[in-house]
Amino acid sequence: MAEKFNNSTKKDSAKDFASEEEKKGLMMASSERHNNTGSFAPGSVSMNEDGSSTSIDSALRVIEMIVFLRDRTGIHFNLEDGHLAQADDLLDLVIDEKNLPDIAKQAFALWIVSDLLDLRMKRSHHPYHVVEKWDELCVIYTGAEFEDIVKSEPVLMVQRDVFFTLDQERNITNEQMLCLLYHEAKFNVIEGRYVLYPEDYNRLAGLQALIHLGKYDPKEHVPARYRSSIIQFYPEHMYQKQKFLFFTTSKNNEGVECEDLMRGAHQELSNEFADLDIPNNLSLLYQKYLDVCRTYPMYGSAFFHGQIERPVNRFKRMMNIGTSVKCLIAINTDCVTLIDKESRVVLLTVPFTQLSWRYKEAEFDVDDETMDCLYLQFLYDCPQQGQVTKLLEVYSKEAKLMDALISSCVKRKLDLGVEPEDFVDGRVTSDSDNNMKVIHKMDKLCCATYTVQGNRID
Repeated sequence: MAEKFNNSTKKDSAKDFASEEEKKGLMMASSERHNNTGSFAPGSVSMNEDGSSTSIDSALRVIEMIVFLRDRTGIHFNLEDGHLAQADDLLDLVIDEKNLPDIAKQAFALWIVSDLLDLRMKRSHHPYHVVEKWDELCVIYTGAEFEDIVKSEPVLMVQRDVFFTLDQERNITNEQMLCLLYHEAKFNVIEGRYVLYPEDYNRLAGLQALIHLGKYDPKEHVPARYRSSIIQFYPEHMYQKQKFLFFTTSKNNEGVECEDLMRGAHQELSNEFADLDIPNNLSLLYQKYLDVCRTYPMYGSAFFHGQIERPVNRFKRMMNIGTSVKCLIAINTDCVTLIDKESRVVLLTVPFTQLSWRYKEAEFDVDDETMDCLYLQFLYDCPQQGQVTKLLEVYSKEAKLMDALISSCVKRKLDLGVEPEDFVDGRVTSDSDNNMKVIHKMDKLCCATYTVQGNRID
């Protein structure tokens, strides 16, 4: 840690993201915002003993900032020359303050997140300067309107490093680290980023209820209590009503209310762990929650926004249903996953060992809003034609970021000893290092088809 930083802290000062303390601690996306808030707030003038002032050019810049964690806490830091602090320095401060083991330096990274854009900081990045350029970054990497960009509130967040592998994570036993990983996984589940089977949503809700509500008590845990807190346990698409042209129906096929499912899950998990002393065995429950999440291909991913084209039949054209599908693109150390943002259906999961990709920058056109493109080409066993390759175009303002992340993941696999013959020109061409389930919803994807030799099939 650099000597120029003052290591004074205020512990756990932000208990809830909706609190007034966080509003003071939000990092605004321009130098003007810095000057008007109390988080990244440099002292522009210091007073001398004789009452005269010293300009910022000749005084140390003491900057107050808050670094948040996914357990909804935050830590205040007052840093001398804080505008020069690197992401690595801030991560060290958080690890020291939380008294986490050394492996935390690999497991977590510093991110700057908002409702529009999530950016993982490299170790040498200066977060203060990144936040100063936040408006510009949102213009480059999002399609948001100017008013939404101005309202965007970037926050310093310590969360899981996308380059931390599952094998490394499974060896973690420290309760504090497991707690942070649990809260981050819970956030991604509730936000709809982790798309699961209904039975797994219920099991996770039951585990979460055990952790936060204790074992099921019919006198205390009445239906109204579950109903009032359902948004804290399930993603929106699990309990909202699905609207069709002429009627509305529940998305739950069985017609059972979500709070009833949650109560049943709470009862079931309470019976399963009837002999467990919950307060003294939280690590076990954190692990159980994470074990469910780890079975899904998007676990531990960085998430990006984009869109793809979908096949459109005559009926959809008559109903004026668009051809574009807004997607979440999840990228981790093993694969790329595409999720339909509206229906929350996994459209595609391809491990790097079956993937080729290429980034193409959009040609500038003053009258056109064409986005950059990430081409994904993957192996597919076609019932009629045998093994072929499919080419999918993913349009996104973040395509360049996705290309860089995939390249880094592949390079790290090479560094970890994956056989070089599995890679050609930095692209992966065969499956050799994992047994990941590959998902192809070809009826929902608009792809070009090629032979494995590269010839186009009409």
